[in-house]
Amino acid sequence: MPNLTNLSHFPLKIIFAIHLILITWGIQGSWCPKSVLFYNLLFLVCIFWAVHSNESDEPLQFAFFINVLSIILDVITLAVYYPSDYNSASNKFSAALMIINLVARPVSSIYLLRIGQGRNGNLATVFAPSPAMGQ
Repeated sequence: MPNLTNLSHFPLKIIFAIHLILITWGIQGSWCPKSVLFYNLLFLVCIFWAVHSNESDEPLQFAFFINVLSIILDVITLAVYYPSDYNSASNKFSAALMIINLVARPVSSIYLLRIGQGRNGNLATVFAPSPAMGQ
């Protein structure tokens, strides 16, 4: 069995793979709006960015905030857009996987915070003024 601890960015790759599968299956229902694809795509791009830019904690901060915002947006999407008259199996499957993705988001947020702390980052630097801004 391969030693998984030697793989670079293994937790980020697992977070990406889990959310990719759940997002892909979650948006298959005919009830799901296209906005769900948009904010989930932003989240996945930030995870890619975090894998590529391993010195900076900014991609992890962006991914964390998009993930937390996605929790709220997923709840709103499920509450508003899932009508009760769509009782087909594909729509139920889509909604179930979107709910599973919603449950996985807080866990992945905790891991993103831990990875960010491992890169010597913290949430206090997210909105700190940059020297280029003249402050």
